[in-house]
Amino acid sequence: MAKSATRAKSGPDLRSSEYRLESQVGHILRRVSQRARKNMLDRISEFGLTPMQTAAMTALFENGQTSQNRLGRLIGMEPSNVPGLVHRLRKKGLLELGRDAKNPRQYVLKLTPAGTTIVKKIIPHGHAATQRTLAPLTAEEKKTFLRILKKLM
Repeated sequence: MAKSATRAKSGPDLRSSEYRLESQVGHILRRVSQRARKNMLDRISEFGLTPMQTAAMTALFENGQTSQNRLGRLIGMEPSNVPGLVHRLRKKGLLELGRDAKNPRQYVLKLTPAGTTIVKKIIPHGHAATQRTLAPLTAEEKKTFLRILKKLM
């Protein structure tokens, strides 16, 4: 059987198409995300926390006490994963669970004094990790890149 007849039966030759992995948005975002995560891990490894744990603590530092549900939304975490994250941070003595002063039936999460101390130390490391990730860009490109990324969230 001729090669062209075989190719016709199996479909178009995708290797010659305009589709290139290195040009796909998901692939590029994943690679950049991996680089940003590594930069953050390099900076915070001494604290024994993950980037998501530091995100949770930073969100509480910035927003004050909040419900577990809202914390998950603030950090973009799947709702089913938030309880485990909270459990690990409580076990480390960095978060505590208390009653909401306005609604005593509702529980809220808040940083412990130790958690506040650590997050104050971590914030400059997070800033440095971001600067390292964005280092190849000019100041104007950084602003544009972050503005566009936020549009995609």
